[in-house]
Amino acid sequence: MRMLVIAGAMASAATLFGAGTAAADPATVMLGDGLYMVGVDILPGVWEAPGTPDPAYGCDWRRLWKVEGDNTNMQYIIANNFTRLSPVRVEIKPTDVAFKTENCGAWQRVQSLPSTGSAGF
Repeated sequence: MRMLVIAGAMASAATLFGAGTAAADPATVMLGDGLYMVGVDILPGVWEAPGTPDPAYGCDWRRLWKVEGDNTNMQYIIANNFTRLSPVRVEIKPTDVAFKTENCGAWQRVQSLPSTGSAGF
């Protein structure tokens, strides 16, 4: 009987410790500035943001193939833009590791847009 109690206690402990919070699915919205991991935090695809709310400051975004340090190393940037135009659009690819945004506003994943011949948008 004592072995059954110990086995039951061990099974209960394993259940408690193994029952963590499930990770959320990648988002289709980025609420603001930050570094977002592709496939973990956000989905790849075409994204759009309103752009900078203050023309004195530009919207700065970066598609990254590696995340290290403050992510200013130009060797880790696949593509980037610093703009004061609105709206801002970027295609984040499944092969990107991360996306960094600053002063662009909230991003939303949108349906792919037809090419206009200007950088694909």
